[in-house]
Amino acid sequence: MKLFLAGTFIDQRAVLAHKPAYVLESFQYIKQWQIREIPNWKMFLLDSGAFTFLNKGKGKDKPIDWLDYLDRYARFINEHSIENFFELDIDAIVGYDAVKAMRKRLEAATGRKCIPVWHRTRGLDEFKAMCREYDYIAIGGFAIKTIQPREYEHVKGLVRLAASYGTRVHGLGFTNKNCWKYGFYSVDSTTWSTACAYGGISYFTGDSIVQVMPPKGMMGGDNHVRRDYSIREWIKYQKYLDMKGYRYGETNRPPR
Repeated sequence: MKLFLAGTFIDQRAVLAHKPAYVLESFQYIKQWQIREIPNWKMFLLDSGAFTFLNKGKGKDKPIDWLDYLDRYARFINEHSIENFFELDIDAIVGYDAVKAMRKRLEAATGRKCIPVWHRTRGLDEFKAMCREYDYIAIGGFAIKTIQPREYEHVKGLVRLAASYGTRVHGLGFTNKNCWKYGFYSVDSTTWSTACAYGGISYFTGDSIVQVMPPKGMMGGDNHVRRDYSIREWIKYQKYLDMKGYRYGETNRPPR
């Protein structure tokens, strides 16, 4: 399974020093130094920035010219030869019909298929339709809690269904510590960095990643030092999952 570190824009020094294998970044936040690094990463995923709008409520009260945004996104993809990029999954803002129209416009502008992002509001039939048409899709809703942890077991069935079509699935913002057991082809996480903002650090146990948080009111320490340590531990976890050859679509079996 491929584990992508997301939100690396926040720490250029740590990323350049320790060299993660898989990186996901948002069109909203990507920096020039990251663009220069893309050829050095094993695989890069570009997010449309939709999460920013959904998570912070942007785009609902203040009008946004979504077609202009989409066209700028497409130009960026073309200019930098981005191979793997997500659609604008802003169903909650513009509706799914508009999202599908923008998907077609994006693919026409780039000459490439995007990675469509399934949300539970689209329904099972649409999930199957996406699997028939695409060989790489994503499941969204983990980070914004429209899919709750108690429902994660159902996700296994969706991933197995996708695998029956020969379709790979990415878990967007899926940070479960046992992420390998759901059968995803790939997942991404910002936890390597966000936990540090609250005084925590991450460490690799040899077969999983663990976050340790300080007692309340005792954050202390240097954010940069914690982040430097944590990214090194997450890169160990990346390499572990990469090396174990965990077979995509198989669930309930740990890497070995």
